[in-house]
Amino acid sequence: YSALKIPKKEVKVSDSDVQTEIDTILSSYNQVTDRKVKKGDTVNIDYKGMVDGKEFDGGTASGASLKIGSGTFIDGFEDQLIGKMPGETVQVKVTFPKDYQGKEVAGKDAVFETTINYIDETPKLTDKFVKEKLSDRYGYTTVKEMKKTIRDEIFKTNKTDYIWNHMIEKSTFKEIPDQLINDRIDVLVDGLKAELKSSNYSLKDYLSAYGIEDEDALREQYKSSCESTVKVFLVADAIAAEKKIAVTDDDIKEYFNGEDTAQYEKLYAKPYLNRVVLNDLVLKEIEKTTTVK
Repeated sequence: YSALKIPKKEVKVSDSDVQTEIDTILSSYNQVTDRKVKKGDTVNIDYKGMVDGKEFDGGTASGASLKIGSGTFIDGFEDQLIGKMPGETVQVKVTFPKDYQGKEVAGKDAVFETTINYIDETPKLTDKFVKEKLSDRYGYTTVKEMKKTIRDEIFKTNKTDYIWNHMIEKSTFKEIPDQLINDRIDVLVDGLKAELKSSNYSLKDYLSAYGIEDEDALREQYKSSCESTVKVFLVADAIAAEKKIAVTDDDIKEYFNGEDTAQYEKLYAKPYLNRVVLNDLVLKEIEKTTTVK
C-alpha cells in the first residue's frame, strides 16, 4: 500500500453523479402544502370509493400519486381536486362508464372520499432555498457551495472505496472467521428490524415485500458484503499493528468533531466506535503516500 497510485478515471466525479445526489436531497423537500392544487400538479392522495353507500373492491388506496389533467382516473375525478388545499377532504362524485371493466360498478354513480395529502413538487434549487432549508442540516449556504461540497464528498467516497478494494484484492487472507462475519450480519439484521419497527412494519412484512423466503435467506444475502467488511477490518488491524496505530479517547472526540460521544456509545457500544475510528486512522495512514494520477 505504500505509494499507492490511483488512476484518476477510477475516482472521477461526473456532473451526473453530483446531480443524482442533489435530486436525492431535494426529494425530501417535495411535499408542498401551502397552496391550492392546479392543473398539471402531481398530488398524493388517499381515497375511499363507495357505491350506494358501500365500499367496493379496488376503490380504496392510500398514498396514491395522481397527475391532475392526465385522465388517469374516471372522467371528472381530477377536475374536482383543482382549487383544493392539501389536508382537505373532498367528496368526489363521478359516474362509472357503462362499459367499465368492473361490472359491479359499471354505469353507477360513486362517491370517492378523497384526502389530498400534499402536492408533489420538486423545489427549485436557488441560493435562497439552500440557505433556508439546507443550511442547518447540511451546512450549505449557496448552490455553488452545495455542489462543490457534494463533489468533494463523492470524490472522497470513491477514493476510499478504491483504496479498500485494492487492499482486499492485493492481500492474502489465511482465515476469515465465521464469527466475525456473523457478528456483522447480526448488526445489519438488528438494524433493519429496529428501522422497520419505527415505521410500524415487521421483518415478516419486509421479507414478503421483497420475495425473501425467511430470515436465514436474508442473512445469506448479507453474507458476501459482510465478508468484505470483515476483510477491511483485518487489513486495518494488520496495518495498525505494523504502524503501531492505536485509538485514544482524543481520536474518538476528533472523529466526531468534539461531540459528546455518550449517545453513540449507548447506541453502538465503545468497541464499535473504536473500530470505526481505527479504520479511519489507518485510511489516513495509507493516504499519506497515495496519489491520484
